[in-house]
Amino acid sequence: MRLFDHLDSKNVYEREFQLAVFSVAIIAVLIVGLAVFMYPTVESHPIVFSEGTLRVFFFGFCGLSVLLLGYLIERQMTVRRLRREITRAEEKYRELHCRVGRDLLETLSGMGHFQDRLSMEFRRAVNTRNSLSVMVIRLKANSNLANPAEVTAALGDAAKAILRKLRREDSLYHFAEGVFGLILPEVTVQNARIVAARITEGLQDVSGAAERFSHDIKIFNYPQHAATASELEKSVRSLVPGIMPEASVAEAFEAQLDH
Repeated sequence: MRLFDHLDSKNVYEREFQLAVFSVAIIAVLIVGLAVFMYPTVESHPIVFSEGTLRVFFFGFCGLSVLLLGYLIERQMTVRRLRREITRAEEKYRELHCRVGRDLLETLSGMGHFQDRLSMEFRRAVNTRNSLSVMVIRLKANSNLANPAEVTAALGDAAKAILRKLRREDSLYHFAEGVFGLILPEVTVQNARIVAARITEGLQDVSGAAERFSHDIKIFNYPQHAATASELEKSVRSLVPGIMPEASVAEAFEAQLDH
């Protein structure tokens, strides 16, 4: 056994076996020694050892005590080193987790693509006389999150949870921090509420017991809540902070139809 050597996954089990053998040896020596010293008192028959035997016992016990002390010190230093490695691994995992969440949010399309897709899906819904539902999901990060990196990681987890609940023809958009939009072709209000329930379940799972964020879901539907694409878009814009209710692509599209 080398003192203060590097401990890795390849020799953990070997070290565990060494510690078990060493512990058993120490306990056995202490038991035997205590029995030897207590025997004369209990049985009134003194045990006589020669001077050489006592010297061997004494120096052997001292050597064993030094080895035990050194081994315990080495184990303590190993535990501290492993704690530092675990801390570094946790920090690296948090950084990677945040990076993945940020990359996912950056890959999601914004308001411009939402307008284009909404116009296309609205025209399709009108031509086929089907429903079209739009959903706005607003997330509010918990104040207990320590830094912006944790907020980004939480929002990235929420986006992944939403994507897992969608169909292939559905589309997800990222309007602002914590604000997502969904376009659900051929989905009625009743079915949209079922989708919202599934999304709520997924968001609660990734939010965890710490409740990293709260959420709010709004549903808008053609033809039940709006008669035109511009009305749907204005309803969405009213829930997105920092976006002025300017003329939309949907309005331009409808103007072209009028002409």
